[in-house]
Amino acid sequence: TWNSSHDLDPYKSLASNKKPMHIQVVSLDWKWLFIYPDQHVASVNAMPIPVGTPIDLQLTSDSVMNSFWLPQLSGQIYTMPGMSPQLHLIADTAGSYNGSSANISGDGFAGMTFVAKAGSEYGFTQWVKSARSSSNPLDMSAYAQLAKPSQNNSPVAYSSVAPDLYNSIIMKY
Repeated sequence: TWNSSHDLDPYKSLASNKKPMHIQVVSLDWKWLFIYPDQHVASVNAMPIPVGTPIDLQLTSDSVMNSFWLPQLSGQIYTMPGMSPQLHLIADTAGSYNGSSANISGDGFAGMTFVAKAGSEYGFTQWVKSARSSSNPLDMSAYAQLAKPSQNNSPVAYSSVAPDLYNSIIMKY
């Protein structure tokens, strides 16, 4: 049990011949923000990923402590203001994988869900192109509005992300 438990270390990268994709995750009241720093786009309550690509998640909170839970693809890990734990996952097959908050965090907790949609590399590239062509930049003003508590948020994509937004969120605390 001791050895097996340490093999499941959330900080341990997955072995793969493919370059990992980095996604920064921010829990807010009551929604999930996914920042794709290499693609310079972001989304709320939707996490598109390519099948067979290792995903390296960095997670934090810009609200209360929360819990990222994506049971079909990874484990559960807490998000906390001022901290940045990691989690690694990979989708071996295409599909929609439901994620949620596993930590009761107030009125909107029940609607704090997201979908990790695993598809082809081409499909992911098309999603990035679509996000970039949207009229929603995630600048600091848009982020300030997004960070306000709101419930049952529909997925939305952002065409760009304020420089160093994730680190700015962590450093607030």
